[in-house]
Amino acid sequence: MTKTNKTVFGWPGIAVLTLAMGLTVTGCSEQTAQQYVQSGKARMTKKDYKGAAIEFKNALSKDSASAEARFFLGKALLESGEPRSAWLELNKARDGGYSKDELSPVMATTLLALGLTDKFIADFADVQLATPVRQAELKAALSMAYGSKGKYADARIAAEAAVAADPNNIAARVSIAWLSMVNGDKSGALAQVDELIKAHPEAVNGWAARAEMVLAAQGDPADALAAYREALRLQPDALDAHLGIIKLLWRQQDYAGVENQLAQLNKARPNNIDHRYYQGLLAFERKDLKNAREVSQLLLKAAPENARFLHLAGMVEYERGNYAQAIAHLSKAAPSSLSPPAVRVLLARAYLRAGDPRKALNALQPLLEKDESKVPAEVYAAAGDAYTQLGDAAAARRMQQLAVKSNPADVRSRAALALSDINQGRTNEGLSALQSIADADKSAAKGVEAELLLFVAHIRAGRLDDAEKVAEAVNRKLPDHPAGAYLRAQVEQRRGQPDKARESLELALKRSASYAPAAFELARVDLASGRPAQAAQRFERLVAADPKSVNAALALIAARALAGAPREEIRAQSDAVVKKFPEDEAPRLALVQLLLDQRDYPAAVAAASEGLARIPDSVRLQDLVGVTELAVGNLSRAAAAFNKTAAQQPQAMQPLMRLVDVELARKDVPAAIGQLKRALAVKPDDLPAQAMLVRLLSRSGKTDEALAQAKTVQARSPQSSVGWLLEGDLLSSKLKFPESAAAYRTAQQKQPDGTTAARLHRSLLKAGQTSEAAKFQAQWLSQKPDDPDFQYYLGSEALRQQQYDAAEKAYRKVLAARPNDPVSLNNLAWLLHHAGKPGALANVQQALAGAPNSAALLDTAAEIYLAAGQLDKALELQSRAVKIEPDQPLHRLHLAQYLAQSGKNTEARQELEKLSELGMGFSGQDEVQKLLASLK
Repeated sequence: MTKTNKTVFGWPGIAVLTLAMGLTVTGCSEQTAQQYVQSGKARMTKKDYKGAAIEFKNALSKDSASAEARFFLGKALLESGEPRSAWLELNKARDGGYSKDELSPVMATTLLALGLTDKFIADFADVQLATPVRQAELKAALSMAYGSKGKYADARIAAEAAVAADPNNIAARVSIAWLSMVNGDKSGALAQVDELIKAHPEAVNGWAARAEMVLAAQGDPADALAAYREALRLQPDALDAHLGIIKLLWRQQDYAGVENQLAQLNKARPNNIDHRYYQGLLAFERKDLKNAREVSQLLLKAAPENARFLHLAGMVEYERGNYAQAIAHLSKAAPSSLSPPAVRVLLARAYLRAGDPRKALNALQPLLEKDESKVPAEVYAAAGDAYTQLGDAAAARRMQQLAVKSNPADVRSRAALALSDINQGRTNEGLSALQSIADADKSAAKGVEAELLLFVAHIRAGRLDDAEKVAEAVNRKLPDHPAGAYLRAQVEQRRGQPDKARESLELALKRSASYAPAAFELARVDLASGRPAQAAQRFERLVAADPKSVNAALALIAARALAGAPREEIRAQSDAVVKKFPEDEAPRLALVQLLLDQRDYPAAVAAASEGLARIPDSVRLQDLVGVTELAVGNLSRAAAAFNKTAAQQPQAMQPLMRLVDVELARKDVPAAIGQLKRALAVKPDDLPAQAMLVRLLSRSGKTDEALAQAKTVQARSPQSSVGWLLEGDLLSSKLKFPESAAAYRTAQQKQPDGTTAARLHRSLLKAGQTSEAAKFQAQWLSQKPDDPDFQYYLGSEALRQQQYDAAEKAYRKVLAARPNDPVSLNNLAWLLHHAGKPGALANVQQALAGAPNSAALLDTAAEIYLAAGQLDKALELQSRAVKIEPDQPLHRLHLAQYLAQSGKNTEARQELEKLSELGMGFSGQDEVQKLLASLK
């Protein structure tokens, strides 16, 4: 953190300066109105500010021209935590001719409470008050305001002017001491404050300033706390002292202490807006996003320009996944924030989550322009993530290096740099760096981030012994935590030791019954073994251990559905979860998705609309309203919904791409192309949109324009392989295989991976370059012998050519890297079934656990169950396949065959007659007619 930022952090809270809030004034107005005013003043001395406000409003009902009543109403509203309303009343008092000397300090405090420091400086920098004491108070406040903005020369001028007006002004003397601290004279600054306290031991803000300076100088927190306590002894409602203690306890993560201090603050100053702010922060810290959001909305209603309140609201919306609203709040907070790195880093991360890395970099740019030594590590880390998202690996690595240089102890930045090494082929260096981080951070307090990254790297490379060592290291560091046992289970699964894996998973749950990853993994194993009821029981136990877990509740419903619970029961349970968590998006999103999966589109529309009515700012529910309307064919309503999400997220691509889907549903490809071009005007570098534009242009016969667009992608993103992949796909579709192979080769050189390797190999074969294809295959497999993408391609090619042994070998390699890949499991199951080998049923059951609604998998599973003598199960699965894909004739033919074998000739005949209507449009028509004839 920069020196400037440290100073700003340590500068006393400028919204709580002593600006003569308890003044006694006299005035002359109508007798009855005056009685109300006097009654209101009496209530204010008792801190009954809301009651006082009522009295002042009564006075104004008798005499609306009473500037005195307006002034005191403004003060009462300010103390009640309503600075926005206070500002309106104080302005009316000023218009009514109320004393400038009395008004100015209160108006200044109000502006500061609103977070309008710049406006306070602009409006009051040149104000001259007749009363020296008031003039000193105003200049002291200006000095603090200038200091908070880093304008130290102006701060000194204002402080000296305050002392000149009133040599006994404590706030001005404190400000001068702070300026010494800014200049690096920490001991001198503390000496000045100690001298001030010696001369004025009753000076509350002197004691508070001493505490702040002790902390800024990295002194003893206990010394600071004692100073704050002395300030509160002198004045129990001293806001600076209360807030200082709260910040100190927060820094120490003593949240119970924070809560206790907040209670004391509320007792001393009821309805104080800072009390409300910290209550919101505390709720956020405790993951109570509902309460945190409610508080943030109340704060913004009271002070919509306050950077602290905007920051809190941005944090809440970011955690809720509402990135567009987070960006809106944080963008407003950034220019006037007293903690710009925190706000701008979160703003950048919100842009990254929204898929806009360029805007993320723009948000960080004011921080990146500073001297490297003064930029916090988290700024460089966020910039590194932005460059990674842009595909600029060199720039990303440079930012990660600067992050480590800025804070060598930052594990996240060091780990990111190590991952960069691994991703760019410097595997040994990256692994060594991760191991070094893990070895250095052996205490549980340091966390296990490096170990987890190291574990993933070893697992991906198939180094199971090394992964096991990492798991054991986590176990030693966190012996009572379930993570180590869970990692060990991952190793055993990949070794083909399901019993040992299960033992480790059970140990993880023994350590923590609410540890969801282990419960989910055991349930997945249960599902793969064809035991959905047992999986449901696991989720029941997880829900009992953690009844507030939305994910566990939703997983329980999914497991019950797989266990064969009636759809009406599943719907009822989904409704119950929605009622249990009415403000949570996830159950409503899950319910709508369930209804979409069940093809109950009208109910899906209703559920999405009901959810949006309950959570009107939910972008995801608004999006689902459009999706459901699109599903039922209400294209105009779908377009209206997507246009709303586009307005909510002006820089987001998803709603714009949804509008492309609407045009395609209308079968208007030219309109879809136009919409894509409008989307790319918003985000020219969006690769999925560019890819779709190339495909649609090609589909429309505009080959030259499509090729030009692919070249544009190459020019815009030269480090990415996408442009060359698009060119290769386009040339391949035109049967120009030598040219497509050249494009794929360039793509492979840019970003080597198994999918691109498969495309290149296929093009070489189709170009007749067999020897070159074999050479490339050997080269790639020598570098990546177990690459799952390329092995999947080899398996599919072998299956197509009926080379079943080769296909089986390839799919087993895929599953060694991806044990739960449903398609590979399905294909391996079919191969084993076809060859009469054991394991077909177990593999297809595991495939269905991962993709329970895949008609193709259900079709394979039904065939295998039939071979296993389970005709009823085969019939059940085939019926589901036909229900999911009613227009797939082969599924219907298989269903008819199973019905006939079950003796259900009438139902079989009905299915066959539907197929017969297809005529020669169905290649299996001979089989249809033969089976029909056998049923007569």
